[in-house]
Amino acid sequence: MDKILVINSGSATLKFKVFSLPNLVEEAVGIVERIGIDGSFIVVKSNGSITNKKFRAGLKNHGEAFEQVISALKKYLPEIKIVAHRVVHGGTQFTEATLVDNIKINELKKFNYLAPLHNPINIMCIEQALRLLPEAKEYAVFDTDYYKSMPEYACLYALPEKYNSVYGIRRYGFHGISHQYCALEAAKKLKKPIEKLKIISCHLGSGCSITATKNGKAVDTTMGFTPLEGLTMSTRAGDLDASIPLFLIERCKMKTEEISILFNKQSGLLGVAGTMDMREILTASGHKVYGYVMNKNFTKIEREKCTLALKMFIYDIVRYVGQFITIMKGADAVVFTGGIGERSPVVRNLILKEIKFLGKIKSFVVPADEELMMARRASLKEREFKRQKIKKS
Repeated sequence: MDKILVINSGSATLKFKVFSLPNLVEEAVGIVERIGIDGSFIVVKSNGSITNKKFRAGLKNHGEAFEQVISALKKYLPEIKIVAHRVVHGGTQFTEATLVDNIKINELKKFNYLAPLHNPINIMCIEQALRLLPEAKEYAVFDTDYYKSMPEYACLYALPEKYNSVYGIRRYGFHGISHQYCALEAAKKLKKPIEKLKIISCHLGSGCSITATKNGKAVDTTMGFTPLEGLTMSTRAGDLDASIPLFLIERCKMKTEEISILFNKQSGLLGVAGTMDMREILTASGHKVYGYVMNKNFTKIEREKCTLALKMFIYDIVRYVGQFITIMKGADAVVFTGGIGERSPVVRNLILKEIKFLGKIKSFVVPADEELMMARRASLKEREFKRQKIKKS
C-alpha cells in the first residue's frame, strides 16, 4: 500500500510520521531530538513497538537527522510515494501545498531572510529527500498559507506601500497548519459545517498564537511579520512598542543580533519569571498541577515574579480572545491546542473564567496533529495534480 512520509522539522528537532494512502491511517511516528548538540537521539513507534537510538557525538544538522529517519524507516521506503515537508514561511508567493523540485527550492530560498531560523532547516530536509527518495514526490506545506484569506486591512501594517510591495513587510501569521487542523476538528466536535462557524483557536506551547477562523477561513491572528509578535510566550516577548529596539540601540548600545536574542530567547515567561516551565510557574503561583512535584524552592520574590508572569500570559490571551470575538461578532467555540493548551486545565480555566461574562461559549481541547493536516493537504494536492494530468491527456 502506498505511503506518505511527513517531515515536521523544528530548530532542534525533527518529527515525522508515516501514513497509508488514501485513508491516512497512521503507521509509524517518531522524533529526532537534540539536533546540533551532544546526545542526539531518535525514537520510533511502529506496529506497537518502540525503538530508540542514541548518538553520543550528536547529529550535526537536520541533514544528518533526516538520514537517520530514512534508516529507521527502511521497511516503508519502497511504498513511500509522497513526502510532505513543513515549511514555516512561504512569503506571498507560496500560498498552497506545492510540488517541489530543485528549481522550486531556489525560489523557496528567496524567503529564508523572513524565517532565518526555520526555512533553511526545512529546505535542507527537502534537499535530502530529493537525494535519498528520488522516486517520491516532494511537497512543501506552508505554515503561512492558512492566512492567505486574511483581508488587507488585517494583514498590512500602517507603513508606506513600498515597504510591503518591495520588502514584504506585512502580517503573515504562523502556526497555520496547527490552527487549520484545530478549526476543522472543532467543527467535527460541534457537528456543524466549518463554513457556518466562528472559531477561536489558541495554540499555547513554547510558541503561542491565537487565530480567528470565520466560515472556514482565517480572518486574523496574533503573530505577524515574524513569530515574535502577539502573545507572551516561553522566551519571546510578544507585542512590543516599536520604539523599544531604537531605545536599546541608542541608549544601551546593543547590536541588532543582541536585540534579536533578547526578544526571542531571553524574554517572555523566562524573562519575567526566571523560568519558562509553565508547571513551575503555576506551582509557584499557588496552583496545583496534577502529577507534578516541584524540585526547587522559590523565594517570596521569585513567587511574586511567577505570579506576575502568569497574569501577563493570561491577560494577553484574554485580550486577544475578546478582540477576535468582537471582530467576528461572536464565537461558537474557543479551542485549545499545543503543549500548554492541551495539558494545563489550570491555564484553560483561568482564561475561561475571564471571558465567562460574554455568555456561554463552548470550549474544548483538540490534541495537535500538524502531521496529519500536512498529509491531508499534500495528498489532496497530489490528487488535484493527477486529475489535471488526466484532463490534459
